[in-house]
Amino acid sequence: MKYYFKAFGLNIESEFPFQGIKIPEKGFFDIDVIKTSIPDHLESIEHKSVSFESNDKQFLLRIHNVATFLIENGKKVSIDPSPNAENREIELFFMGSAMAVILMQKGIVPFHGSAFEKNGKCIIISGHSGAGKSSLLRYFISEGYKALTDDVCALSVKNDKVILSPSYPSSKIWSDVMTAFNLEQNENKQIRPNINKYQQSFLENFYNKPLEVDSIYILRNKMTEVFELEEIKGFEKFKELKANLYRPKFPEATNKVKETFIILNQLANQSKLFNLTRSTSIDLLNDFNKFAKEKIIG
Repeated sequence: MKYYFKAFGLNIESEFPFQGIKIPEKGFFDIDVIKTSIPDHLESIEHKSVSFESNDKQFLLRIHNVATFLIENGKKVSIDPSPNAENREIELFFMGSAMAVILMQKGIVPFHGSAFEKNGKCIIISGHSGAGKSSLLRYFISEGYKALTDDVCALSVKNDKVILSPSYPSSKIWSDVMTAFNLEQNENKQIRPNINKYQQSFLENFYNKPLEVDSIYILRNKMTEVFELEEIKGFEKFKELKANLYRPKFPEATNKVKETFIILNQLANQSKLFNLTRSTSIDLLNDFNKFAKEKIIG
């Protein structure tokens, strides 16, 4: 059986029931995903690390106890699941690290962030894992704003503007944030066994068209009760954008350093960039969300 869906602006035909917006079974597909055995190594290796090896056209990604992914030319993904891996675990890494490789091979930059629509343009909330991107996105959703993506931003250039293509209508939220938003913690929606993080749909608040990027807010966590907003200017903008790439080793590993530089440089010139400092205390989450809304929305 095959499944047909759209994610990150790409039409996907898959032997795995991953998340995405369902599309007709006929038509053009950007990516073909199959289940098959995969060799232990590539025949030709240009780049190598503990978890991957790659060349100009292929990328072999190994996720321990989950699956091995072979991504070729941004068009074909072969997946060899580990014996006891659950589909939700395979999906997690397909939509994350494997998708980052697919995007890079297509010349699309995967940026680490969540995003929502404001006045016909896109606002990105960036930051390292655990910084609070998904919880702040969930707050804006609760305030009636439409979201484009939760964790990976697919950035490309169209008509001399950097645009973000929507991913799929689901976010990954930690247990304490689920409690703060009164969301049900269904075990079937847990992203991986023994990790207190859950998938939460925002289908009714999903914005499904590409948007020009307007501004980016990088979340910083501090043990403080004072929230801060500071604009980043000059060459520091490019450095911060580069530091917040999703899987920053992948541009070199896919031989897409030049393409990545061009898009990030355009993004730095096009958008405003800010540091947004929040408290590590969950008790101050509501106060911070209101502060962020005032600064971002006005």
